[in-house]
Formats: sequence, C-alpha cells, structure tokens
Amino acid sequence: MIFGGSGFVGGNLIKIAQQGNWEVCNVDNHPGLPVEWQMVNITDRNSVDKAIEVVNPTVVVNVAAIADIDLAEREKELAYKVNVDGARFIAESCARRGIRYVFFSSDAVFDGESNSYSEEDTPHPTNYYGLTKMEAEKVVLQECPAAVIVRISLVLGFPVTGGNSFFANLENKLREGKEISAPTYEIRTPIDVFTLCECVLEICENNFFGVVHLGATDSISRYELTRRLTRHMGFDEALVKPQITPEFIPGRAPRHKNGIILVTKAQGLLKTRLLSTDEGIQRALGGKL
Repeated sequence: MIFGGSGFVGGNLIKIAQQGNWEVCNVDNHPGLPVEWQMVNITDRNSVDKAIEVVNPTVVVNVAAIADIDLAEREKELAYKVNVDGARFIAESCARRGIRYVFFSSDAVFDGESNSYSEEDTPHPTNYYGLTKMEAEKVVLQECPAAVIVRISLVLGFPVTGGNSFFANLENKLREGKEISAPTYEIRTPIDVFTLCECVLEICENNFFGVVHLGATDSISRYELTRRLTRHMGFDEALVKPQITPEFIPGRAPRHKNGIILVTKAQGLLKTRLLSTDEGIQRALGGKL
C-alpha cells in the first residue's frame, strides 16, 4: 500500500513493485498507474485508518508529502497536516495492526552546516519543510517503533505518470533553450529512482527498523550535477550558469547547503548495491520509460 503512489517516486515504486510480483494499492488524491486505487484524506485519522483496514496490506510505504519547500514555507498549516499528522495517522494504524511501515524523510532535517551527516546526527532543519520531516520522524517512531525512516537527498529519474521530477523539469527547460542557474554551494547525495525503489522493496521484506540514509556513494554540487545531466541529455553545457552566492528571491525558503548523507549503514544492511553519482545518472537516463 503506497501513499503518494501517483507521484514521481511513488509511480516508479509501483511499477518496480509490480515487476517483482507485489500486489499494489495506490493511495493518492488521483489515480496514476492502473492498479487498485484508494482516495484517502491523509489529514483525517478515520479516513486513513479505514483505508488501511479495508486493504489490510503487508507493508505501507508513505511517500506522500508537501515536498515543495517554498509551498511548505507559505502554507505551514497544510504542510504540517500532510507531512506530520498524515505520517502519525498511518503509524498509529500500522502499529495497531502489526503492519510494516516505511516512511520517506529527507536530508532537509539537517541544517547543512556540517561536512556530512550520519543517521545518528541530531536533526536541526533550516526551513519549515525540514521541520515537518523532523517532527514526522519523531511521531512515526513514537507511534510505531518498528517503522523504518528512509532519508533521501535528491532523486534522479523521470516520472512514469506524473509528479515533480528534477530530470523532467530540467529537460523541459533545456529543450526551450533556457539558461539555468544552479548553485555551486548546495551539495547533495543523489540516488537514481530505480536503485531507490529496489532498496525500499528490499527494506519492505527485511527486519530492519529505525533510520537509514539512501543515496549515492559520493556527493555533488547542484551546479556540477546539472552540467553533467545537461551533457548526458545532449544539450549545450553553456546553458548552465554557476550561482556562487545565494540570491534573495521573495517567497523562496532557505535551503540547507551540505546534503551529504553517509550511506555506510545502508551498504552494510542491503544486498542492493548503492551506485556512484555517475552510475546513477547513467542508470536513470538509460531507464527512461
């Protein structure tokens, strides 16, 4: 049962789960791939509980979120209801029924001022989106101690139905010949969507609980990543301009600088091999659906 299965990551997770012979139910406010679909108000405890009771899944994966950082900063009440209360209601229902629960979080729980972050480092978010993810992690583990918190930094790939994809947005801008400003000072630890989904499905079947970071075996600046993607997509790298210092844009929430999440724990836990950034780019581009 996938909350947020019509989005970028959720849609890919459904497709890969089906290839692995999982029976899948998508829970979202609109249908995506042709699988069983439940329309649920994630901010309503009874709506969430009733849906989980009806489907009675083995595992619930929650990728549903207000993930637009600027929207979360503007619409704080909505972001809290979806990102924190929704995560809490699912945790309560899963704990009551003994259902495995995998919750997606973010490197945005960290302020980005340290050189790198392990699962044991204390969260200290710099924007409201990160704060909601930090609070959600707390309530999920409080209500459902056997849950898994998956923290990710940036996901590479294309959507299978819809959702917000960095790849798709970049490709559209490049096709239009638009110049792209990318920050040199924001570092991320990206993972391609296929490897991510394979890791999550493996987690669904093992006995691990707690927090785990999933990402590449190396990290990269958003500027260098955008340049490499532009080159691999067959466009002129000159379209990508370095943004050396943060620029003030009204309504834009602050971003954390260093999203360098260590993946040593995941490498010891999982059989699925984590890739380098370049390997992830190649896999994500080669796997365009």
